[in-house]
Amino acid sequence: MPRDHAAHPSTTVERRQVLRDRRSAEIEHLLRLGAAVDADRRASYQDRAVELGVPMAHTLAARYRQRGVEREDLNQIACVGLVKAVRGYRPGPETDFRSYAVPTIRGELRKHFRDTAWMVRPPRRIQDLQTAINATEGELAIRLQRWPTYDDLATAIGVPAGEIVDAQRAQGCFHPVSLDARLRTAPDLTLEHLLSGPGNTYELVEHVETLRPVVAQLPERDRLILRRRFVDHRSQAEIGAEIGVSQMQVSRLLQRIMLLLRSALLA
Repeated sequence: MPRDHAAHPSTTVERRQVLRDRRSAEIEHLLRLGAAVDADRRASYQDRAVELGVPMAHTLAARYRQRGVEREDLNQIACVGLVKAVRGYRPGPETDFRSYAVPTIRGELRKHFRDTAWMVRPPRRIQDLQTAINATEGELAIRLQRWPTYDDLATAIGVPAGEIVDAQRAQGCFHPVSLDARLRTAPDLTLEHLLSGPGNTYELVEHVETLRPVVAQLPERDRLILRRRFVDHRSQAEIGAEIGVSQMQVSRLLQRIMLLLRSALLA
């Protein structure tokens, strides 16, 4: 007798999808039952729906990690959005709770970042543009089969490329990098080494003049990588897409170039 693959999912992804669908169907059923009873009984149905919806809320919260907010805080904020969605949902012939809940939970997460998560608050225009970038770049990457460049994002969102650059530069405002952080391309150096202070202006000029002929002698591709990374502030993925190599290869090339420049300064 042939195996029924639809009834018995064979992969972890399929099993998870079946579990999500069952959970969504049960939440929908509970909320429809709750809509037909008195307020006390409705609250009981809603409480059970919230319990079943917690995994969905945590999944949505996970997409906002690595932005300077603790995982537990993100989960809590997402659950607040879940409760609001459960309380505000009004079942109808053509309604679906999941379609209502997902944007409600995302809205709660984005509101938190917009209103409270900034350590250095940029203008509202930049905040809104970052939200648009976050919503666009993933879908754009799938369509283009590569990570979108600033120009790609600018065209898709309908703003000048310079505004995309400004918004991307402000991403660290959620959680600024420590001056003691080690550089990926040169682990022996920290971010502080790249900053000039009022007392070392002459030393900075000397370093620039020392490196000028070294950079001039680099192969054309290496000079392009330096310009894209430190002048145009392009990501490694964007540089890789431009020169036809992987992000990992760009990282290795940058490390080699930085070691060469550091050796020139120490010579």
